[in-house]
Amino acid sequence: MNFVLFINEKINPLQSIIVLSAAIFISSFFVISKSKAVKRFLIIVTSISLILAFYLNIYSFISMGNFSNFLLSFENAQMIEVSIILFSAVNLLFFISIYKVDSNHFIKILILFLFSTICAVFVVVARNFLLIFTSLTIFILTIFQLVTALNIKTNKARPYILGYFLRPTLTVILFFFGFSLFYGATDLKDFNQILQSEYISNPLIVLGLIIFGIAIYLYFFLFPLQGPYMKLIKRGEFSSNAVIWFLYFPVGIFMFLKLNDLFIENMSIFFIIITFICIFAGSIGAFKTNSIRRIMSFLFLFFIGIFILNISMFSTGIISKSLMDWFNITNVLLALFSFMPICSIFSVVEKNTGSDSIDNIKGFGRSNIYICINLIIIFISWSGFAYHIEPFIKYFNGANFLKIGTNNIILLLAVVIAFIFLMVNMFRIIVQFFRKPLTGVVEKIIFPKFFYIYVTFFTLVILVAAILSLLEILNIDIGIINFKITQVYFLK
Repeated sequence: MNFVLFINEKINPLQSIIVLSAAIFISSFFVISKSKAVKRFLIIVTSISLILAFYLNIYSFISMGNFSNFLLSFENAQMIEVSIILFSAVNLLFFISIYKVDSNHFIKILILFLFSTICAVFVVVARNFLLIFTSLTIFILTIFQLVTALNIKTNKARPYILGYFLRPTLTVILFFFGFSLFYGATDLKDFNQILQSEYISNPLIVLGLIIFGIAIYLYFFLFPLQGPYMKLIKRGEFSSNAVIWFLYFPVGIFMFLKLNDLFIENMSIFFIIITFICIFAGSIGAFKTNSIRRIMSFLFLFFIGIFILNISMFSTGIISKSLMDWFNITNVLLALFSFMPICSIFSVVEKNTGSDSIDNIKGFGRSNIYICINLIIIFISWSGFAYHIEPFIKYFNGANFLKIGTNNIILLLAVVIAFIFLMVNMFRIIVQFFRKPLTGVVEKIIFPKFFYIYVTFFTLVILVAAILSLLEILNIDIGIINFKITQVYFLK
């Protein structure tokens, strides 16, 4: 027992990576097999490895606490981020298994998927510039191979895969220049060292930060660079779209969060402008299109814009660093717990109707009552975005409105208008559920039984979170757990 504890301590915080590596090792012995029994066996092995990695990630942090050396950093934020990535991976395994299990390349796809998950974990826990750059580069390359493998039989998507990944490639190049500037100007090897040094105001550091900002902007395909992303999402397999939404984008968000501490006050104008562009472009783009895939894609970019809004609020002094971190984590969870079930349901709708037009969900609530009720609850969870308004209420409370500052007033307007646009897009979809259906469309939709369990899980999580939050706001102590959803103790 002592030997096991000794080994566990020595490999901290890489337990989850080692478990996933073991699953890759087992899968490699069957890489050319086409047997359905072998595929089922490897799906079970992969599922167990992901669940065990999720457990070990949390357990090792609770038992051993924070860990940091010259290469890795594993603190509260990293533990949460790795947990989110592993949870996303479990759901991605569901999408990949449903849509690609009959593929002759399924086991290869499974290995690529596990390797991309390992790279994602490394991006989160990496502290050293070289390890961050290497992890991100290999991650982007693996995602490119994974998306290509998932679309190998989809001719209409092939011409757009390379165009999509030219942007992330440029991102890697810019990251290389940014890291080179940081290292060359300071001889330091991680962001925390730079933040705590006298080099923070060095022009080369500021230039490096600008380069990082451009790289992140390219990575997320934000307006007006969304073309390749929209074209690939429109034509790609649902399994590959899920990889982009639930693995590629979260890793970019967590990479973005590594730069939080380097955002300085005199960049607030820049972030406010970007916030307006991203939020309005995503909202209007979703409202103008009739393609369900494009609507969800634009709304996903809308949620990416919310992260920049959080940075803007922090840079202007409306919220604290800990509250910004809490908002960011909450936004990730809100996006994942809503988009995952929505994506799964709409994928079945498109498969049964042969089109992703919004007209195909007309009357959906009449013929698929249970699924529709769950979807409505999930969509309504987006109203939780309103919690962004509370800091403004506290900030403006008792103050002279005219002395608040133009930037803060603009941000308040951005939050209010963004919330209105989000609600409009949400109700636009919900209204379609109860309109008169197109003849012969809704009747064809048949959902596998497992989908009912899958969607119900997310609905219950959302309902429990909403109820607990409401009870906390009303100061009603139910005495079940000490953790408070509306507070940020674990991020301080």
